[in-house]
Amino acid sequence: MLVVLALAIELPFRVGNSFATLANLRSEAFNAVQAGLLTLASFVLGLSFAQASARFDVRRDLVVKEANAIGTTWLRANQLGPVQSVRFRQILTSYTAVRLNAYQRPGDAQAHAQAQKISDDDQSELWRIASSALYAHPNVGLSLLVQALNDTIDVSAEQLQALTAHVPTEIVVLTLVLVTLGALSLGLRFAIDKVRPASLSAVYIVASVIVINMMIDYDRPQTGFIRIDLTPLVLQLQSMQQSR
Repeated sequence: MLVVLALAIELPFRVGNSFATLANLRSEAFNAVQAGLLTLASFVLGLSFAQASARFDVRRDLVVKEANAIGTTWLRANQLGPVQSVRFRQILTSYTAVRLNAYQRPGDAQAHAQAQKISDDDQSELWRIASSALYAHPNVGLSLLVQALNDTIDVSAEQLQALTAHVPTEIVVLTLVLVTLGALSLGLRFAIDKVRPASLSAVYIVASVIVINMMIDYDRPQTGFIRIDLTPLVLQLQSMQQSR
């Protein structure tokens, strides 16, 4: 983007004098079109940034939600018999460790696929233990355990959706196109005025690229500079491992 925007400003400035029609671009119409184009680019960029920021907040909240759901399930495992409780908690601890490890390795698609398969198997086994105990001995405590486990399974599905959903590619492409067109219009204006403020052009280019990259970074919070804080899950896993 640095190269594209730099060329979008520099090329019209360098070759603009060869176009005799540039003299007609001094009209108020060109000014209005340029202002509208830059405003539209700013609006779409702001909209994309807002979408990415909202998705970032959702993912951050889901980490806390998943940690709380797992913690509640762990505590309510006391409603099971001694043998079942130990087995249930072993599986739940392994389940949490697998998911946390996958979150910490966002770029490894194979690891994510394997973690998802292990998580599904663990969920099935946990559900089998809890539902069998409830069927054999119906009581409020076991019902609450099943409800907590259900919440844990539900939030795992929400996490999968949140990690795979991004700002639509079409919107990102539209944003890049509009920002580039805005830079082209600036290059034409510099050509008309026969002056190009290099420092101001550089500031505009760098600022645009920083905002675009921050938007994409927000949209992929496990791979960029801005990361989702996994501390709630880390602390929950440590607490479970120490209690075993």
